[in-house]
Order: sequence, then structure tokens, then C-alpha cells
Amino acid sequence: MLWTYIATLAALIVLEPRMLFPAPNPSQGDWEPAKFDATDVWVQGGDNSQIHVWTFKHITPRATIVFSHGNGEDLGSLGGELLELSRKLSVNVVAYDFRGYGKTGGKASQANILADAATVGKWVRDQPAWSNVPVIPMGRSLGGAAAIEMATELQAPGIILDRTFSSAVDVAASIYPVFPVRLLMKNHFPAEEKIKLYSGRVLQFHGDVDSIVPIQFGRKLYDACPADNKEFVEVPGLEHNDLHSQTFWEKASAFIEELSLAP
Repeated sequence: MLWTYIATLAALIVLEPRMLFPAPNPSQGDWEPAKFDATDVWVQGGDNSQIHVWTFKHITPRATIVFSHGNGEDLGSLGGELLELSRKLSVNVVAYDFRGYGKTGGKASQANILADAATVGKWVRDQPAWSNVPVIPMGRSLGGAAAIEMATELQAPGIILDRTFSSAVDVAASIYPVFPVRLLMKNHFPAEEKIKLYSGRVLQFHGDVDSIVPIQFGRKLYDACPADNKEFVEVPGLEHNDLHSQTFWEKASAFIEELSLAP
């Protein structure tokens, strides 16, 4: 029994990067941005890396959303969704692949992903074509931690979080309660601590039946946020990988409109 425990523990340690960063095979997906009215851009990142970015330009944008995807996605799997985001919300969209995902290359890690988020956020801020309207970081699942990093660095006026956790280690500890994962995990993604430094507006969504990131971890993140203007939207019947609900489109549109009209 002891040897089984030790062997399982060792496997969890060794396999952490593969379990936490299950990037799609870059040979799959649709990598032709023109199909989605998008443009390819490369942004200089850390360690001489080149971050792969897709931009979606709206004719009359109310804002620019900078989208950080989840840990099982890349640009090649998101073209249609990102175009829908731009058209339905009347926004520009800038989306990117972290190191270790898609065509960006490099190795995924907490440090690299958060650094890439900050780099892309600053690039958007410094481009008048995107920053002449409010810049709103948006993140899904693990990408929420990246979006919080970006929003904090930019002191963005608002942030949209979709099925995001308080920390990756909180979720892992709930899955493997008999193992000391808090001591052993290298990639904690402490979103709960980072959001304490953010005071802009927050719109956060979570499904009440999310089986991958249970809703209590979303609420824990929300409770840690000191912002005065924040809203937690519990979506009935929404699983972790489900498409956006009608509630999302209505709430997100109203949120963006408020930010676009703010002085």
C-alpha cells in the first residue's frame, strides 16, 4: 500500500506539466486566420520567444477584448468563437497563444504564461489601433489567471472572468486530497492573491455544475477581489467546456457598454 502511494505521488510530480498544460496538437485545428477575418501578428516575448497573436478588428468597436484561453485550447481551435465574440459584442478581439501552445513555441509554465499575458497586454496598450477604446482582459479557466495578471499590470478598467479558479493548487488539492499537492506543485497560479491588487470592474461567470473547476473556487476568487464594482454570475446547468450561455452575451454586452461610456 505504501509503495503504491509513493509511486502515485511520484507520477503526479513527474506528470504535472502534462496534466496542467494539455496543449492541443498544433498540427490540428484551423490555422488560416483569413477564414475568420483575423490577422496574424507576432509579438516579441521573453527569452527571445515570439508570441503568436490573432487580431479581429471591428468597424465600430466599443472596446478591445484581450482573450486568454484555457489550458486545453489554442488559436487553431478558437477562430470561430473569437469571431463570434467580436461580432456579437461589437468589440475588437486580440487573442494569443502562451508559450507551449500553438505556434508560439517554447515551454508552458506558470512563469512563462503570466509573463506572456503581461507582454501581450502591454503591446495592446501601446497600439493606438487597439487602445483607443477601453482594453478589457478576458480569461477562461486557467486563462483567467493570465487575464488577472494582465489586468493588474495594465490597471485595466474592467476584466471578464469565465469559469476561473482561485488557484490551480486549490483545484488539484480537491481532486487529490490524500496527497500533499500544495507542497509539491510547482505551478500554483495564485489568482486569488493577484486579484487582491486589482480594483477595476469585474464580471465573473461560473456554472453551477462545473465538474472541472467547481463553483466554490470561482466564488473564492470573487470574494478575494477588493473591487467595489463586481458581479458574480452563476449560470444554471453550465459545465466547464460548454459554449457561452445567453446570460453571458447579455451580461457581457451590458458590462462593455458601461465601460465604453465611462469617463
